[in-house]
Parts: sequence; structure tokens; C-alpha cells
Amino acid sequence: MTAAPRTDKMDVGRPTGDGLGLFRTGDAVALDLSDVDIPVDTTGLSADDRARARVITSAIRQRSQELRREHPVLRHQDALGLAAFAVAVLGFAGSGALYLTGVLPWYVTLLLSAAFAAVGHEVEHDLIHALYFRRHRAVRYGLLFGVWAIRPYTINPVFRIRLHLRHHAYSGLPDDIEEVSITNGKPWGVVRLYSLLDPYVPALVRIVTTKPKDAEDALWRRTILKASVGLTPVAISIWYAFLGLHVAGWLGASVPHGLLHALTVLTVVWVGPNVWRGFCLHFISSNMHYQGDVEQGNVLQQTQVFNRWYLMPFQVFCLNFGSTHPIHHFYVADPCYVRQLMERDIHPVLAANGVRFNDMGTFARANRYGAP
Repeated sequence: MTAAPRTDKMDVGRPTGDGLGLFRTGDAVALDLSDVDIPVDTTGLSADDRARARVITSAIRQRSQELRREHPVLRHQDALGLAAFAVAVLGFAGSGALYLTGVLPWYVTLLLSAAFAAVGHEVEHDLIHALYFRRHRAVRYGLLFGVWAIRPYTINPVFRIRLHLRHHAYSGLPDDIEEVSITNGKPWGVVRLYSLLDPYVPALVRIVTTKPKDAEDALWRRTILKASVGLTPVAISIWYAFLGLHVAGWLGASVPHGLLHALTVLTVVWVGPNVWRGFCLHFISSNMHYQGDVEQGNVLQQTQVFNRWYLMPFQVFCLNFGSTHPIHHFYVADPCYVRQLMERDIHPVLAANGVRFNDMGTFARANRYGAP
């Protein structure tokens, strides 16, 4: 395992007050969250890279403040977070209801529900960073479980808090369990494509059929197992039962009609939208993050802006993640909608200070930072 990073005063985080640390088990790293929630080790960075990162962070913070002056409604962050939560949950449930009443065909329902679930994912991400209801932990956790209910093909959000903070602390390194688990750094082929569609079953198969290679691998396995408790196995069971019964029917086997109908409904209105949404997010995220040769704590190397026009079919179902997520790596204190508002102003600053744009060579390099 990488040694616990020393806390750098770069403005990459904000206090959470929860004292969760990153992990509590085995040889895991437990970080002090009393100062910032994402301490990073930047001892190996050049003075030039430090200066460039500070320029970007300062520009983001300044634009964030300007936006709040220009649009006072942005100051009501808790209310806006609750509104986004309501849009996600009510939109997801409403799409399903319109399918059940015969108003929408299955394919429109699946895509529309996937878009609303993507809103829910961004709400969860903001809640992980305590950007809504900061002083009301019970409300925050209630909202976390609420957006999990419409995104069952994801891990337990409480465990994702620790995984995601770890992602920021070790982005681009083997210790970044969150990104490694969605194929970042893996060579392209059938296995990676399948794992993008479903990162959970391949992980569970590996856990069951092989022995840990080292302490870090053992930690990864324990974390995945704990994070999968809850809705994840339910969604997996529904998805594969749905696929299995349809294949059996196509092959001429006798299939219980009632069971198949129930599984079809659950797949269209609940599980299926998240299979597609998850694939879009994992495809964008695993290729816009670099992995394997990134300097510890070098935010300039951790991500690229990944927003070519032909990526739009994927971006729709992860709320423009490839274009706005690099902003988040430099400054985590803004919610998703503020990043959307500032992207056009901040992209030139990112480019001028060395952040890459649309480095499609990442596919051939298996996401190594390397030379573009």
C-alpha cells in the first residue's frame, strides 16, 4: 500500500466534519479529515506543476464566487441539492409509471430513466463531498440512500464515500480502487468491454476464484464485498435472470410467462436504465482519467477534458462528465450544476496550464499518461 500522504494545503478539498477516514480495516490508510477531506502527497511535484495547479484552482474559485454574485439563487445550495434530488427520483419514477400505463414504449422509458438516474448519480457525488446539508448528516445520508434506490446497479453509497475520497488522494495510482474497479488502466478487449457494462460480476468472480496477490489486492476484495451489500446483488439477480430467461426462450425452452413478464418490467423501469447509464459513465470516466504512471498528487496528470462531439451519446447519460469532471479534481467545493455553468470559462485555463484535451491515444496506451 502507498504510505499515508502528508496533508498539503492545496485547495483541493473542504472539511466534512464526519471524520470517516478512507478505510477502517486491515492495513488501509486512515486520513485525518480535520483540515481538508482530501489530503494529498505533493512532495514529488515540480515547482512549475505546483504553480500551474494553483493558477487553475484560483481561477475556478474566483469564477465560482462570481457566479454566486451573478446568480444569487446559487447561494441556496441545500435547496438546489434537494431540488436536484426530487428531479432525479420523481423523473425516474414518473418514467416508469408512464411505461406501466402504456404511454411510453420500453426503449424511451429506458433512456429517459437513465438520464434521470444520471442526475441522481451527480447528487450522490455532491453528497459524498458534503455539499448539501453539511450540518445535517441524517438528511444527507437519507438522500444518499434515496438516490441509491433509483440506481440499484451501484455499490452502497456509504462505502462509496470512502472509495471516492481515496480516489482523490491516490488518483492515477494502483491504490485508486474506484477507478481500477471500472477498468481504468486495463488493456482493451472483450473482458474490458464486458466489465464496462457490468463491473461487479467480473469482480465477484475474481474474488471467488482466485487468491489475493498481496495486501492491497486483499483490501480491494474486502472493500468490494462490503460495498456490494444491499441493492447491488438484487439488481444483478434481476438482470441476469432477465437475460437468461430470454435466451432460454429464444432457444425454445419453456419459460414461465409470469416470471418473465415481472423480470421484464423490473428491467425496463429499474435495472436496465442503470446498466446503460453505468456503461456510459464507466466508459467516459475510465478513459478521461489516467492510470498507472501518474505522479502522486499531480492533478495536472490525473484527468483530461474528454468532450469530442461523437462522445455526446455517452455524455448525455453521465451529465457531461467528461467535460466538467476535471474541474472537480482541482476544486471539489462546487456542486455539479456550478461546474456546468463555468466550464466554458475554465477550459481555456485548463488548456493553458497543461491539462490535456481529447487525448484519444489513451485507448492505445491503456490509459497511461505517457506521451500523447
